[in-house]
Amino acid sequence: MATLKTNTLTGTSTAGSIAVTGEGNSTTTNLQQGLCKAWLNANDDSSLDDSFNISSNLDNTTGDYTYSFTNNTNNTNFCITSICIDNNAEICHNSSRATSSYGIRIKEGNDGSTARDRPQSGTMHGDLA
Repeated sequence: MATLKTNTLTGTSTAGSIAVTGEGNSTTTNLQQGLCKAWLNANDDSSLDDSFNISSNLDNTTGDYTYSFTNNTNNTNFCITSICIDNNAEICHNSSRATSSYGIRIKEGNDGSTARDRPQSGTMHGDLA
């Protein structure tokens, strides 16, 4: 088996588009479209334990956080997946989207009526600007 070592990959027909053969060898997928463009792991005060493409964090109020991207997105049609890291029944949802940031709100209880500060994690998939 040969080993390829490089610092840069560029598509031949379109510089920013590289097709990769998928599992089963019958389809291809676009390498750039399949990559996570940002992720975070944060504490209940929004302070970051670790992150990628997140430039800053803001604890707006109880259970309401905003995370800014280092590199903005092309539009607000990106996908966010967020989870709360706690054993209580929580609702963790995306509260806002901008090309430069997104928000998370956390609520607790069967009806989701009480805002809570909780640790959370999130990923963003979409097109960078």
